[in-house]
Amino acid sequence: MTDKWLAPALAAVLCGAALPAGAGEYEAVLEWSGRVGLSFPVSGVIDAVSARPGQTVRKGELLASLEPTVFKAGVAESRADLDRLSEEQADAARELERVRELYARTVSTTTELDAARLRFARAQSGLAAAQARVERARRLLAQAELRAPFDALILARPGEPGMVISSQCQPAIVYSVARVDELIARAQLDAGQAGSLRLDGEAEVVVGEKPVKGRVAGLTTLPDGRYALEVAIPRQAGMLAGQPASISLP
Repeated sequence: MTDKWLAPALAAVLCGAALPAGAGEYEAVLEWSGRVGLSFPVSGVIDAVSARPGQTVRKGELLASLEPTVFKAGVAESRADLDRLSEEQADAARELERVRELYARTVSTTTELDAARLRFARAQSGLAAAQARVERARRLLAQAELRAPFDALILARPGEPGMVISSQCQPAIVYSVARVDELIARAQLDAGQAGSLRLDGEAEVVVGEKPVKGRVAGLTTLPDGRYALEVAIPRQAGMLAGQPASISLP
């Protein structure tokens, strides 16, 4: 190869350009799909963690929990308040019914009837507020448990028992996870190459020597004016993020 042909190719490699592996074929790298950091939406101290990096978990599986004492106490306190206000509402309802009967017999006055109605309305309002507090306390107790949002692969576990979580600040990441059933092949294209692509269009990704059918999942504009092509493929045995691949487009 002469120098005039070698220089552009070498410059492209040094600049990180994706060189075509063939007509309509582009060098790519596998990345995790749906990678997210998981944390607690409430404050507390981590009591237990149950999953390890490299482990696969099912959607809804318990991954970690905060020390539950405060949250359980909140539920118990709100339940007791609800029971008390429920009794007050029932008593106000009985009193209103009694005053209505007396008023119908002209034994009670309009003022007494209005007072009974007001007491009943206040009791109903207090009961509704107490029911809302119970639901909130139960919700907080549920949020003290961190569960898998989907079938996932555990990539990292920065969280450990004893770690303090503060929902008032940027919550500390407890787990980093990704989809267990899918990977993303990512390549860089110029505007001319990207112009004919359409989302959800067919594509083929070759990992090693194995071709895998995929779909165009994304086309992101890069700061240098080029485009990042993302092709989603089913994850198969032996496939990991960081592996080289090639994308073939029709």
